[in-house]
Amino acid sequence: MNTSKTPIKLTPLYSIAQRLGATFTEQRGWRIPEVYTTLKAEIAAAQEGLALADETPNGKLLLEGDQAESVLMDTLKLGALKVNEGHDGIYRLRNDLFFISTPPGREANARKKLTTASAAAEQFVTVTDITHGRAEIRVIGPDSQELLSKVCGLDFHPSAFPNETAKQSSLAKTTQLIIRRDIGGVPAFSIIGAQSLGAYIWDTMVEAGREFEILPTGRAALAALGV
Repeated sequence: MNTSKTPIKLTPLYSIAQRLGATFTEQRGWRIPEVYTTLKAEIAAAQEGLALADETPNGKLLLEGDQAESVLMDTLKLGALKVNEGHDGIYRLRNDLFFISTPPGREANARKKLTTASAAAEQFVTVTDITHGRAEIRVIGPDSQELLSKVCGLDFHPSAFPNETAKQSSLAKTTQLIIRRDIGGVPAFSIIGAQSLGAYIWDTMVEAGREFEILPTGRAALAALGV
């Protein structure tokens, strides 16, 4: 139970999780599904078939500007990345644009650190916190690549879309950022886009994944998988 005066934040998929009978937990001020069915079934779906999880609470920052790479290298000791490549939650989308993913609640500190470093180095970059404007859905499991191929025109074969790849593309006729973020040896993809489209994307993935017996997965199963 939340005993503080800080309002609890709800993701755009909260009403869907309620309808599915999920039990809830709190994560850094967000109310998120803990379990939908059983922990055992959700772990099995992720490891052996196909699972869908709401990871909207993850922090999301955009770093933009001609000196963005220099700021990242100086601040986070990041090595050079090609466009669409990533490492440790930092992904290069263009020469002058990076997407940064953080654990829930850590985006403010990351933003402050980057802003301070930019000012100290007298390099103009823009750091934008888009956490509350974006939904984040994770597709997990051996069937995730086949599922995504049904709703997006990208090639998701590992040779074309290896782990830590990030690409902006049309998915189900909407613009989404798709990041491959495997969990151990299990393929997994994050789909990040406007909060207003979160429920639509979730429903689209569920419908497209029926043939794979897709299963919604809560925070407890993600924790057990090491996320």
